[in-house]
Amino acid sequence: MTQTFHPRRTLFWGENGVGKSTILKSLYRAFDAEPQGELRDWDYDAIVAVDFTVDGHSYTAVRCGDLRAMYRGQELIGAAASSSNWNRIFAQTVGFKLQLLDRGGNFRPAAPSNYFLPFFVNQDGSFGGAWETFKSLKQFEKSVDYTLDYFVQVHPTEYFELKAKAQLEKVKAAELKVELATLERTRARLRRNLRKTPVKLHAKDFRLEIQQLTDLSVDLVKKQDALRKSIVQEQELAFALKEQIRLSAAALKEHSADFKFAGEATVMEKPFVCPTCHAEHDASFHTLLGLAEDARQLLSLKATLEGDLGGVEVRLARHRRLAADLKQKYAEVEKILAVKRGRFTFDDFIKSYSAAEADSQLAIEQRAVEVEVEAIARTCSSIKVDLALLAAKHDPKTPVASFRQHFAQACVKLDVKAPDGIDAWRLSKRPVESGSRNARALIAYYSALWSSIARDGYLPVPVVIDSPNQGAQDRPHLKQLLANIAAMAPRNAQVILAHEERPDVFDADLIVHLTTKERVLTKEAFTELSPELFNYVQRARLSLAGVVVHEDEDFSEDED
Repeated sequence: MTQTFHPRRTLFWGENGVGKSTILKSLYRAFDAEPQGELRDWDYDAIVAVDFTVDGHSYTAVRCGDLRAMYRGQELIGAAASSSNWNRIFAQTVGFKLQLLDRGGNFRPAAPSNYFLPFFVNQDGSFGGAWETFKSLKQFEKSVDYTLDYFVQVHPTEYFELKAKAQLEKVKAAELKVELATLERTRARLRRNLRKTPVKLHAKDFRLEIQQLTDLSVDLVKKQDALRKSIVQEQELAFALKEQIRLSAAALKEHSADFKFAGEATVMEKPFVCPTCHAEHDASFHTLLGLAEDARQLLSLKATLEGDLGGVEVRLARHRRLAADLKQKYAEVEKILAVKRGRFTFDDFIKSYSAAEADSQLAIEQRAVEVEVEAIARTCSSIKVDLALLAAKHDPKTPVASFRQHFAQACVKLDVKAPDGIDAWRLSKRPVESGSRNARALIAYYSALWSSIARDGYLPVPVVIDSPNQGAQDRPHLKQLLANIAAMAPRNAQVILAHEERPDVFDADLIVHLTTKERVLTKEAFTELSPELFNYVQRARLSLAGVVVHEDEDFSEDED
């Protein structure tokens, strides 16, 4: 269906369930501002489009599911599938300059829900003590406070940017201070360990000792190989000499027996026969002398062999002592590895060296963090100076005082007792009253905001009030409330009111009576509207896909 609105006063009336809230909330959904409360029997994937004007220029906002698109005439200004991108497109279109810090620490344009917040009285979220007109208002830091400050002009636009920067710097400073505290605790533990292990050696000293150890090891290996060869050779020589001495002794023993036999034989007979070889010998002196010479040579050979064996055994003993020395040097090498500086071990050195190096690196890191903290402190001081300069140029007290004055006057007009402390009332504080007075107090509060925001009787956004009869007020008070809604709104403001009955006291320029029969979109209306809406959606989808779209292209036939 289509619905037009009068630029001044529009009234929707009808029984509960005829679709008044659906129409009003769909207006905001087209801009990706989700009102509090569910829409019964409503297809949230339906295409919603709203035509509006800003500074004499005509625009169209289109919403289909998660797809948002903004058109100026037939020109596609921008399309988005995410709220953050859409916020930027919306802000540029309507001239919404407020930027806020989101929960992720990003400074970006505020949402459409912030833009419409002061001007929509939602029957499902605006009659309580908290700001719940729209969903997801808490996506930004101090969302409501900064929004109202922006519209009432308590602070200039630069103020919010500076405050966001200050908040970011404070977050960074807090994170760095936590990191700094961690570094300090870690260094304190390391210093305690250093006191327990006071070995203060440098890497250069350690490398020198390792080199000495390596040289000693190489020398020991060479000496060990040479000594092993010498010992083997001397042992083999000693074994051979011992065998030769044994053979010489055996030969002498046999020779002595032969000499004795020859002496006894010569007594009995002159020639005699050797019992071993059966050779015949005479009993001459020459024969006996020859035997004696053989004995002498054997004795000389045995003495020589025994002398050689003695030399070999001396050398073997010396080599064995050298082997013992090698074993001792191996023990010294192990001691170098295991013992450092008296009672301190090699492990102590490694711990000391590692702890000292770690402490040095941590000290460097700590100083770097301290430099960052100091830089942030200087930035925050600079921001404070800039804020002070803005405050000198723009007095924030005057707009707030004007709001409080409007609030007190509205309470009188709506016959509701002024809240306690109204002289110090905060912009974002909503009044909370009991019974029928609650709705009247809230309308008085909203009207004070509108009066404070209006410039030359104009508001940047239409005032939309959905069923103000939520406080169970009696008929005289309801009549007075409705009569004053239009009167209390700025004179040039666009006001849209939805109510169950047609109030004669509300001087509406356009009255729309809704019935149950008119709730469903007719076939004729669908045939008329669908080509244009499908064309809007398809062009936006192609734009998001990176396809170049020309203004004169028509995609309405592509939709089923």
